[in-house]
Amino acid sequence: MIANKPRIRMTVRDGKQVPVRAYYEGGSHRRRMAGKGTAVTGPNGPIENSLSTLQARSHHAIRNNAYAASAKEKYVSNLVGTGIKPQWGNPVIQALWDEWVEESDADGIDNFYGQQALAAGAQFEAGEVLGRFRYRRTSDGLSVPLQLQVVEAEHLDPAYSQAFGGRLIKMGIEFNAIGQRTAFHLWRYHPHENLTMELNTRVPVPADNVIHMYRRTRPGQLRGVPELTSVIVRLYEIDEMQDATLARQKLAQLFGAFVKRKTNQDPEQEGPYFGELVKAPGEVERFEEFTPGGIHYMEDDEEVTFSAPPDIQGQYTEWLRTELLAVGAGAGLTYEQMTGDLKGVNYSSIRAGLLEFRRRAEMLQANLMVHQWCRRVAAKWLDVAVITGRLIIPGYWQMRKELLAIDWIAPKWAWVDPLKEVTADMLEVRAGFAPRSEKAGERGWSLNLLDAEIAKGNRSADTYKLVLDSDPRITAKNGGLHKALEALAANDDENEDD
Repeated sequence: MIANKPRIRMTVRDGKQVPVRAYYEGGSHRRRMAGKGTAVTGPNGPIENSLSTLQARSHHAIRNNAYAASAKEKYVSNLVGTGIKPQWGNPVIQALWDEWVEESDADGIDNFYGQQALAAGAQFEAGEVLGRFRYRRTSDGLSVPLQLQVVEAEHLDPAYSQAFGGRLIKMGIEFNAIGQRTAFHLWRYHPHENLTMELNTRVPVPADNVIHMYRRTRPGQLRGVPELTSVIVRLYEIDEMQDATLARQKLAQLFGAFVKRKTNQDPEQEGPYFGELVKAPGEVERFEEFTPGGIHYMEDDEEVTFSAPPDIQGQYTEWLRTELLAVGAGAGLTYEQMTGDLKGVNYSSIRAGLLEFRRRAEMLQANLMVHQWCRRVAAKWLDVAVITGRLIIPGYWQMRKELLAIDWIAPKWAWVDPLKEVTADMLEVRAGFAPRSEKAGERGWSLNLLDAEIAKGNRSADTYKLVLDSDPRITAKNGGLHKALEALAANDDENEDD
């Protein structure tokens, strides 16, 4: 990283050179802003120098800090939930995909939607995650001879940068002359697994076989940083403060009394008198540990003093809440989601907070999970399925883009007051302000699949002669039968004709 101090413009005033007054206070160099944020860096320099340490501290915080662990769980459950699922629009392709979903994991543990959750959690924790396509033999018995391996970001060394023979490798990623990614240089084994270090080597893997999912916050940024980066220091300070408070409370309960004893002043008197402990010659009795409710005896001229640091016990709860508000904001969550503390929350406030959070979650679902992860997997899976003959699609390469224009449906949001939300959605659709497809997608359905399920239910009702109160063609809102009303209207028409 090359850090350059910004050039300070100077002018002459009263025969002396002085800095030109800044028009923006944030751009001034006076005492208030002196030394603050003056290092000029590109998007990758700070990441290259700090990424390994940031990832290690993020892992440690999530392992040991309850709030950090909760933030990760809420991030994953809201971004992925039970899985972001594709609606192919072709029942043959859909059926083959549903079969492959259970076989997708190269490690043989999760299905594809479990891998989505694993990838989202790794991206939150380390700032990025890798997915590697693993091609299998047709004789392996898979529905489509392809599997996906989720790989931690530490396999991609941020310190590995070099240029040779017209090739540029930057932070483990190889680029061609026009800046396209051509390969990822990955450690064969995890670099922090001690048992594998002797066998570990870097392996260049073609970029077409690797998914690199991370959140870019600056143009030209090559690697991601942990989502907790801006609050890692605060998380550690919260831990230290809670430990100190707990230690203070424990110490307050440890002792009961101190007794100062008089030493024997008569050298001719033999043996100790009441209250004096017998000591071996030359031995000095000490107490080095407090015991709960204990009585501790001290020698003459000995005394115990305690420090009296400033006490914030009265403000501790509010201080902790303020700190956790900042942690939640840095992690992209609401305070209530991260802590589970709903004290003082009402319907309007919790709904406003959830709406803002869900806007961010939907953005990440579309730009991160779907565009960078799911879309790449679906394209590779479909190519392999066609090439290996698992799918027979005439003119596939001409219509490939159309086939891959699929809807990825995220799990529906559970609202605080479903009745109000459904009523509002119904009014929007009836007024023509929103299509049914949009409202169906918000509930985790594609419109085609939803209509197919409704048609299936109608056929079932007709077969078994069921009259469902949920069918507006048969029953009115108040439970009256439409068909009976239609029959009465028909009779009235006949009577008028007569």
